Amino acid sequence: MADLVLVVVRRPEIASSLLSAAQRMAGRMGGARISVLAVREPIQVTPLGAEALIAEAESVIRARQQEQHRLEALHESFERWVADSNIDAQWAEVEGSAPSIIGDRGSRADMIVAGQPLEEDRLARQAFSAALFGTERPVLLVPPNIITEFGRRVAIAWRDDNHAIKAVMPALRYFTDADQVHVLTGIRAGQPSPEMPRVFWEHNIAAELHVLPIGSEPFAQTLLDAAHQFSVDLLVMGAYAHSPLRELILGGVTRYILDHTDLPVLMRH
Repeated sequence: MADLVLVVVRRPEIASSLLSAAQRMAGRMGGARISVLAVREPIQVTPLGAEALIAEAESVIRARQQEQHRLEALHESFERWVADSNIDAQWAEVEGSAPSIIGDRGSRADMIVAGQPLEEDRLARQAFSAALFGTERPVLLVPPNIITEFGRRVAIAWRDDNHAIKAVMPALRYFTDADQVHVLTGIRAGQPSPEMPRVFWEHNIAAELHVLPIGSEPFAQTLLDAAHQFSVDLLVMGAYAHSPLRELILGGVTRYILDHTDLPVLMRH
């Protein structure tokens, strides 16, 4: 039975690069099947008085037209990708609450691939949080315009807890042929220097440990700087939330990476 990769497409301008990244990930998973999901956002109509009814009707019509154009553009990108790649993939278009739909379908997939949401796009961020925190599945976060292969030079953001283990284990399976594996861990001044985590020895992974100082600047930026220093093409990390309202309040490192990464990130809660 082949694994299933669920690709959540939202922004037409980055759909082609997202689909290509999903194809690369599916290949690393041994030829996983790909299912592409586009969620049509329902247009909310509020009760109004007679004077505002015409203006509201015109606004609803425009919103529905814009949503229709967005979905058509996404499907056109999907069709072009299928034709160019000669790949067998499924297309699904569903109307409703994106977090609920993604949470349901994502929990039945083996991997979720999603584009980097814009900071001001509240609905996209809620949908991404649903994939990350509501499915218990690894999520590949893909920033715009990723066109190169990834997984040859992997960095793992490590902290000694279960989140890191859950994030690392899929990467150990999917990227066993990596040329380089860098383990990045933080340390505050005065703390003892950590050793290589046992999980890497136990799985015979030839990794290099890098201890990064935790200082005044965001540690997530320190991680990204180190990743670029080592020419990393994929970052693997655990994901954290600081509140049950996960759509609104993410952990500091998770939120910073979500907003600032310029390389693919494999996350798991």
